[in-house]
Amino acid sequence: MKRILTAFALILCTTNTVNAAGPYDGIYALNFSGFLAGYASIHENNGVIIAVVLEPSPSDSTWEAIAGTRNGNVVRLNSIFGTVNLVIDVTFNGDNATGTAVIIACSDDDDDSSNDSENCDIPAGTALNLTKIF
Repeated sequence: MKRILTAFALILCTTNTVNAAGPYDGIYALNFSGFLAGYASIHENNGVIIAVVLEPSPSDSTWEAIAGTRNGNVVRLNSIFGTVNLVIDVTFNGDNATGTAVIIACSDDDDDSSNDSENCDIPAGTALNLTKIF
């Protein structure tokens, strides 16, 4: 009986509950003019937001990792990994379920800016609506 209680105590001590660290953590759909433009998985720790942006098309396997520091309900996200260099300003609404993402800049990794539009699916200046899925 003592072994069972000890094992149970060890299990309780080593089990951690995972909770969202930030008020905007979740999976969001990115919509432009009523069309699905992608998904973003957003996670925050100590004011730093990391987001992974995924394409909605199964034939397009690109994804981008972006990060930035949140100030209130606004964050500027910059590329940390991916196929293009992105700068995106995100403003979350007070309902913690919706927001707006504006593409500030997008360029590819080569030194030829003439082909950026081929590699950047959404042009700079475009505003995307964010809707939290879960």
